[in-house]
Amino acid sequence: MRAFTLAAVACAALAHDGLPKNPELNVPGYPDCVQPVKGGNEFTLECFQKPRENKNQIRIGCVGDSITAGYLSTGGNHTYPGQLQIMLGDGYKVTNLGACGSTLLKNGNSPYWERPQYTTLINNTWDIIIIMLGTNDAKDKGSGGPPNWPHNCTGSDALKCPFAVDYHSMIEEVRKLGNPTIYTMIPPPLMKKGTYGMNQTVINDVFPTLVPAINKENNLPHPSIDIFDALGGADKASFPPGGCTLQTSKVADCADFCDQQSCDQCHPNNNGYTALAAAVKKGLSL
Repeated sequence: MRAFTLAAVACAALAHDGLPKNPELNVPGYPDCVQPVKGGNEFTLECFQKPRENKNQIRIGCVGDSITAGYLSTGGNHTYPGQLQIMLGDGYKVTNLGACGSTLLKNGNSPYWERPQYTTLINNTWDIIIIMLGTNDAKDKGSGGPPNWPHNCTGSDALKCPFAVDYHSMIEEVRKLGNPTIYTMIPPPLMKKGTYGMNQTVINDVFPTLVPAINKENNLPHPSIDIFDALGGADKASFPPGGCTLQTSKVADCADFCDQQSCDQCHPNNNGYTALAAAVKKGLSL
């Protein structure tokens, strides 16, 4: 897939939720899909598993939202799955199944379960599946977003909340796909309160404990991959109150979210996606 410059993305038409579109797909981001319908949308995509060049290649599927799809990267190999492919080399085949705006919650405003990426996921077999969802689930009315987050995912009954229940359902579905090794990932930090209608407390305080608890409850063989800390979450007390800017790029890992290429409070820039991929590679012990 051709890499697009930031300028090309910036001048593209805006998506329904205000995100600039990848002009080849008419949706934000760079998942492994094609757009067969002129003027189509996220539901008319046709997504595909990257074909193996030999039977020994290990097939990795990256399940996620716009952060996996590589929104605000410059496309091509600058998404985290693209960078992971480069880092792992020819013995692996990495497929980007990121769906912008998608939720793990089945009753969220845009469930991953209804996207073409999910159809591609369940219609293929895999060796490794990496799941990083939750950022859009954290949207709530109090933060200016849709009422996705159930607000009962803490305390002794946290694993009974809808997010944990639907996460279990996703893991069970993935287990049927050739018995892959499954990894869950703690999403990156949110650098500014209310960005995209997301609840910063959910992302920065709830997910770092909830996702590992879900991982353990589902008897997954490896710990959750900690993207939160890898992209500066451990330094959350130092996050700039107004979010990352070019002037605060040396504070609290803001450099992975904000530079001349891209400046956002949720999505990494190219450097941030490379750091994310390196954390994934480390988490996979590869």
